[in-house]
Order: sequence, then structure tokens, then C-alpha cells
Amino acid sequence: MERFREHEVAGRKCVLLLCGDHDPGGLHISEKMRENLEELSRAVGWSPDNLIITRFGLNLDFIEQQGLTWIDNLETASGGQLDDPGHPDHFKPYVQDYLKRFGVRKVEANALVKRPEAGRALMRQALLRYIPKTAIRRYETKLKPLRAAFRRAIRKRVQG
Repeated sequence: MERFREHEVAGRKCVLLLCGDHDPGGLHISEKMRENLEELSRAVGWSPDNLIITRFGLNLDFIEQQGLTWIDNLETASGGQLDDPGHPDHFKPYVQDYLKRFGVRKVEANALVKRPEAGRALMRQALLRYIPKTAIRRYETKLKPLRAAFRRAIRKRVQG
């Protein structure tokens, strides 16, 4: 949040890209992120009013397009099952909405490990919504001499 504040003060548009699990908690985090940041705004001295928050990953269309593996349970990190009526979150609206839409199944974000090119393309597509291609070329041009100097320094170290 402090970095967002610094960049906003410098006149930049701030964007928070979210890519998480496709499960009740992962989707809920995306929906609640602004509210969570607002709760901290007074302590940090920055408000997310102008922040653009975009969830870009592990949405149903991407999962189906990439043939990612569904896991047939809604086990939480603590070992509970969200589809169990005895779970404290089971009857929360976000869980019930998820169950109605997707059933008792989920896709973990680490499913992207098996599809690294698709994951990179997904990230690139999300970034290019906010960063012009010319900015990427300018950045790469700026890095070129630094990378060359770094390679020379490594060669020099290795050769002794």
C-alpha cells in the first residue's frame, strides 16, 4: 500500500492484478480485496479509491481452454471441507454461490506449473491491458546495457 501511495503521488495509475485459486476462497479474496485495503487505509495513509483491481487468472474460461485439472473437493488449508454443512463458512453466500455455479471442485493456482507457456501468456495479456507494448520495449532497451555489464562481470569472476 505504501508503494501504491508513492506511485499515485508521482502521478501513476496503480493496478493490482490478482491471480489465485479457483475455489470459494480464491474468488472471494478477489471480491473483497478493495474492502480489505480500505480497512488498512487510515493506518497507511493511502486509500484504494483510485486503485484498479483486476482478477485475471484461473477463471472458468481459462481452466476449460487449458484443460486444467479439477480437484474433486473443497478442502481448505486447515483441512476442513467447505461443502460440509458443519464447516463454519459453509453457509456463507460466497461458498453457496460457488457450490451452485461450480459444484464440489476447485483448481489450484499451481496447476499453471504444468502449463507454463499458458501462464506466461495469461500474465502478459493481463499486463498489456495496462502497459503499452512500447513501454516494454523501452524497458528492455534500458536493461540491455545493464545485462551486458552483468554478463561481463560474471565472466570475469568465473575466469578468475
